[in-house]
Order: sequence, then structure tokens, then C-alpha cells
Amino acid sequence: MPEVINPKPIDDELIDSYMLYSMSVIVGRAIPDVRDGLKPVQRRILYAMYELGLRHNQPYKKSARIIGEVMGKFHPHGEGAIYDALVRMAQPFVVRYTLVQGQGNFGSIDRDPPAAMRYTEARLAALSEELLQDIDRNTVRMISNFDGSLLEPDVLPSKAPQLLMNGSSGIAVGMMTSIPPHNLSELVGALTMLIDDPEVTVQDLMKRVKGPDFPTGGVIMGTESLKEIYEEGKGRVVVRGVAEIEEIKGQPCIVISQIPYNVAKADLVEQIANLTQTIKDLQIRNIRDESDRRGMRVVIELKRGADPNVILNLLYKHSNLQNTFSVNMLAIDHRKQPRLMNLKELLEAFIKHRQEVIRLRTEFELEKALKRAHIVEGLTKACRSIDTVVDIIRNSRTTDEACTNLMEALEITKDQADAILDLRLGRLTSLEIEKLGAEYRELVKRVSEFRVLLSDDKNINGVIISELQELEAQYGDERRTKLSNDGELDLSVQDMIHDDDILVLVTNRGYIKSTTLDSYHKQRRGGMGVKGLRTSNEDFVSIILATSRLSKTVIITSKGKAYVLDNHLLESTSRDSKGKLLANYIRIDPDESVQAVLSIRKENVAGKFLVVTTRQGKIKRTAFEAFLNTRVSGVRAITLSEEDRVVDASISSSEDDSVVISTSQGMVIRFQVDQVRPMGRTAAGVIGIRLKEDDFVVAADVVDSDDTRSLLSATEKGFGKRTPLKEYRLQRRGGMGLKNIYGIHSIGRVVSVLVVSQDDEVLLATRSGMSIRIPVSQVRETKRITKGVRIVNLKSDDVVASLAVIADHSESQES
Repeated sequence: MPEVINPKPIDDELIDSYMLYSMSVIVGRAIPDVRDGLKPVQRRILYAMYELGLRHNQPYKKSARIIGEVMGKFHPHGEGAIYDALVRMAQPFVVRYTLVQGQGNFGSIDRDPPAAMRYTEARLAALSEELLQDIDRNTVRMISNFDGSLLEPDVLPSKAPQLLMNGSSGIAVGMMTSIPPHNLSELVGALTMLIDDPEVTVQDLMKRVKGPDFPTGGVIMGTESLKEIYEEGKGRVVVRGVAEIEEIKGQPCIVISQIPYNVAKADLVEQIANLTQTIKDLQIRNIRDESDRRGMRVVIELKRGADPNVILNLLYKHSNLQNTFSVNMLAIDHRKQPRLMNLKELLEAFIKHRQEVIRLRTEFELEKALKRAHIVEGLTKACRSIDTVVDIIRNSRTTDEACTNLMEALEITKDQADAILDLRLGRLTSLEIEKLGAEYRELVKRVSEFRVLLSDDKNINGVIISELQELEAQYGDERRTKLSNDGELDLSVQDMIHDDDILVLVTNRGYIKSTTLDSYHKQRRGGMGVKGLRTSNEDFVSIILATSRLSKTVIITSKGKAYVLDNHLLESTSRDSKGKLLANYIRIDPDESVQAVLSIRKENVAGKFLVVTTRQGKIKRTAFEAFLNTRVSGVRAITLSEEDRVVDASISSSEDDSVVISTSQGMVIRFQVDQVRPMGRTAAGVIGIRLKEDDFVVAADVVDSDDTRSLLSATEKGFGKRTPLKEYRLQRRGGMGLKNIYGIHSIGRVVSVLVVSQDDEVLLATRSGMSIRIPVSQVRETKRITKGVRIVNLKSDDVVASLAVIADHSESQES
């Protein structure tokens, strides 16, 4: 016969051939069936093991024997791929509920490979038998295998919701599936709800199905993403490992007991070890794996002084201790088409499959019962006419003749006649006749039950619910993966930082730095101090703020502009470091200086006001919310005259607060803050204190109405005094105030006045850069009009530049 060649454009052939190939991969290899949740190779493995009689209570058989059975009869592909599929169904860290019981080395969570198939053994898990149950009752379509010599199931009866229960993942051509595992008890609850009320929403079903339940446990961070996943069929969840902080040999350690799904423990340990070389703040001294049969335990030893919470957050940020699981719930529907489905659609597909299986099973049992009842009817007739039956059989020359004669004599069918001929004579006793009667009555009852069951879908649904509840009772367990609404899906920079107490220091020439509070140790009043900031001959520390690393610093400049800085962005340096120019953080003019530095947290600004005081005695009050979104170029906080500039700024949180304004000549005025009405950012303010010709404001503060603290005043020559606030009576705004300190000509002008308590400490800085930390209790309390005492010994060419309060901090060691 001559060869026939049909010409065809190559592009058409490529399209047609590739389409056939892609559909073969999608339907026949990579994507699971929505009904039984299995890929073809998994289904064939389970069916082959079922055919081999490898029940969960029967002896194991070599994996090589099983693989040979699968490959030779049903799956003509590489033995390695088949063995890999069998191994995964036996690994408890891969599937939530194992479908195969393995004996031997089946790999580990460290991604160790399994032993060769000639060494390992396997059998069906009990749950797999639930998937295969009723397969011999005409419940599923049987199709020809690859060579047409055998039949194999197109789908398994699958009593359990395998697809959502164990999940699935696979990459096909142009599409992929990634379905997370879930808790069986939760799925049973959702299926029951959906059967009872088909109109329920996905949101209703989520009251039962809380979220994925991974075999390795972990914590799902941020449950908002689950709504999108279950409604749309795709999305992602962030899974975090479980780690605790334990003290081992007197040192805090991080102990990891659970890791995210699909993360190999050995890879995670190696990754953390490598991160210690690249991330400076990851202060890890040693990491070791102490896992054993009792469970996972990875111990991370920290360097001395390291904060375990900070280290743990860094690990979440930079390692696979926190991982993202992408979800794409794609499955093959009953029409053999790949389709993205949401939670409700997946559950509906399973219910529809089970309805069909139970209907076919019931029809099979009904037909079987009817056939048996028909036979029993004939046997009963024969027993009632024993003599006639015996005569007919004795007088018939052949079996066919006897069959025909029995049919005519007893008015029975051929099937009944054949059954009579097969009957042993011993069955013709009266006792056997009674048994036949009882059997017939039972068959009639069963037939009635089957017909009732088939008459209404509600009855079938009741059977589904009953079987699901039996599954839950036998295989249901507690959820392993916890759900957390705390925190964002991605850790912020603030999550990486420990909220330490710090000092923010600003110099007269515009340098700024942050340093830890314990860099400055206490000294007795009159001490010489320690070097607090390396400054030039013309520069000195002008402002010191005690705050915390996660607070915000509000900077008010001499020109009345406001800037807001995140403290964690400020350079953290040693005590004697110079710091950085403010120009590195904000756009400040060369002739502009910092006059006030305040500390506040964004979550605490409601109801708070910024109170600004100027050198010429002006004051204004503005809601703090107006400054939260400040740009690097700053915003105006007050409008000033050409000769005036800002001296101080404070925070007010109540209308009952009072303002205390102090001048360089030792005058103080105190009045209610509500005498200053709230104004907009650009307002010029009102008069707070009237000044003498050579006087000017040096400090201002806001205090509570019932404040029991004191005013601590410091002069440029190192003198200071502490006077209770009650000594300063409330006055009307705009007056000249009360005398606070005398002897200005001998002790120098007042440079700073602070509101302090008995337990506070103050940090005094000099123009030369020296600093001293002094407990307030060492400066004795005096009446209002006094000269004060020496609080610091100064060199002849040095003067006090600034004073800052450090509220109630415990004593620290000298660095």
C-alpha cells in the first residue's frame, strides 16, 4: 500500500499538537479532579493497592511490587515519578491526612530522600479505604486502561472531601494549582451547613472553615486574605513558624517548634546561619537542631545582651520562618475542564459527586435485592411443592428439560428454575423454609427502604451527612495551624526595632544624635560631669530630650517651623560622638536653630495641643493633628515678627492645664492654658508675659492643674534651685509674673527652667560639651525667692548651656 502524505502548514500542526499535549498534561497528569481530589497517578496507585488487597490491617508489601503493578497495568510512565507520588501520600509533613502507610525510610522534613523502592514497604491507610469504599457497587464509571486490556476507575467514590482535606499542587501547561490542606472536622461542618441550606454564602461557610490547616502547624498571619481566597479561589496567606523564648543556662534563647508548610527544616537552619554573616543586627551565637521523635526543636543561642524579640522579628522578616503560601484553587470539573473555583463551588462539587455515588450505590443494591427476592420467591414455591419438584426432576432427561418443566408447573421464571435446580436437597427442610421466609421479608423491607431513599434527594443528603459525621468521629482531630489577626502580613520597620529609652541631643550648630539612656551615669550634685557630645569650640549642646526609639520627635525651630522625625531613623551613636547635621534629616535654613524638641507617639495625639512660646513673650495653641503629616521641608507652627523667635514648645492634653513661662531675669508667670484659645498653624498668637526692656523668655512648660512637682531653675554659672509649683499662684495671662530667683548679677542669667519630680533625674550640658546626670532629690527644695545652690562645678571658661529632665529611670551602669 503506497504511503499517503497529507501536507499541512507547520504552524497549524504545532498549534494542534501542542494543544493535545497541554490538555493531556492538564487533565491526565498535573491537575486533580474536583470530585475525589486526586491526580490520575494518585488514583491509580490507590486502586492498584486496593486490587492487591493491601488493606490497612493487612501485611505491608514492597513498594517496588506496588510500583510495578501501577506502571504495568495503569500508568505507563517513569517508575521514579510513580514512587515519588506514593511517598508523598505517606509523608505526614506533606499531607494533612496520610493516604498510604509506609514502613521504612520515607524521607523527612529535612528534605532527606526516601530509601529506594526495593527497601520500603507500604499499604493503604484506613482513610484511603473510605475513598475506595463502594467502588465494586457500580458507583463510578470504569474506563479502559492505556492498552485496553483492563478497566480502571475514572474517579473514586471518595467518601471524604479529599481535595480540600489534603490539598494539591501541580504545574501544568499554562496553568497551575495550589490548594492548601484543611481540617476534616471543619470541612464536615461546612458540608453539613451547605447541604442543609444551599443558599449559604462563602462568608457563612467561613464560620466553619476557619482557614487552611497545614500538617506542619504554624500560624496564619492576617486572616483578611482568607476572605479573598475563599470567595475568588486565589490569593495568598502568610504562614509564620512557632517560636518561643526560653532561658537556657541563664541566657535567653529562641526555640523553634513549628515551621511553615513546604519549608525544609535543614534548609531553614542553614539559611539562618548564613544570615548571621550578612545581617549585622542578627546577633546569633549558635544554632543547633535538637529535634527527635518527640517533635521539632531548633535552638538559637543569642549573643550576650541581644534582645530575643528583636532577633525573632528579624528572622520573620529575612528567613523562611515566615513564608507566603500562594493559593490557586484550580481543579478538573465533571466535564473534564480545568476551572478556578471558590470554597462553595468546591464543596458543591463534592456534594454532587457523593449524591451521584449514593444514588448509583442504592440502585445497585436495589437491583441486587430485587433479584434475590425474585429467587427467594421461586425457592419458596419449590419448598411448598416439594413432591412435584422432585417428580419433575426425576422424570426429566436433561437439565434444560427439567428447567422448562419446572417453569410450566410452578409458573416461575428461568432464573427461579435455575436456582431450584442448584438447590441442595438438604435445603428443603422446614427450618430452611422458615429461613427463606424471613429472608424474603427482610429483602422486601430493604427494597422499600431503597425506593424511599431514591424518591427524594433530601434522603440522599441525609445519608451524606450521616457518613460525614462517621468520618469526623473516626478521623477528625484538632486544628494544627493557628490563626492570628495580630500584626500586618509584612513586618514594618518598627517591628524590627526594640523600643529602648534614648536621649536625643541637639547642638547649637544644628547637630543631632540619639544615644541610649544608660550612656550617662548618675553623679552627685557638684560633680564635673562626663563628655556627652564631641563639639567644636563654638558649638554646645542646647537641647536634650528623653524619649524612646519608637516615638516621634517634633522639632520646633527659631523661625516657628515644625518638623516631625521618626526616632528610629536618627543615627544611634556612642556618648561622645558628634552626631549628624540636622540637614541630613530635614530642610532647615542656615540661620534657623532648633528651639524645642518634643516626644510623641502617633497613636496618642488625639486631644493634644502644641503650645509654642516666643522670646518676646507671645504664646499660641494649635491641635497636634495639624503637624502629623509634616514633610521634610516642615510646616509653619507660628507667624513671627522680624525681631521675635521661638524659645520653647510644649504639649497640652487638657483644658485644665496651666502654662509656666520663665525669663532670663528670674521672672515666672503661671496661667490656665484655656486663656489661650486654639488657633490655626499660621496664627501669630497672643501675649503670654509682659517683659522688662532687657529681659526675654528662656523657657516655658505646660503642667497639670494639680501638679505636685517643682520648678528646677539653672543659671549659666552652674547654680540651681528647686521650688514647688504650688508656690506659683495662677495669674491672668499677659502679666509680668512673680520673682523666681534673685542674685542674677552673681550667679548668671537663667538659662533653663524645668518641671521636675522628686524621682526624676536631670542631664545638664555645658557649652564645652560636658554632661552630668543628677538626681533631682540632690537639689534641695526651697522657697520661691532664693538664690539656689551650686549644682555643677564649671571650668572658668565654661557655662551651662542646657538642662533636660529624665523621668523616673532606674540607675544604670557607667559605660
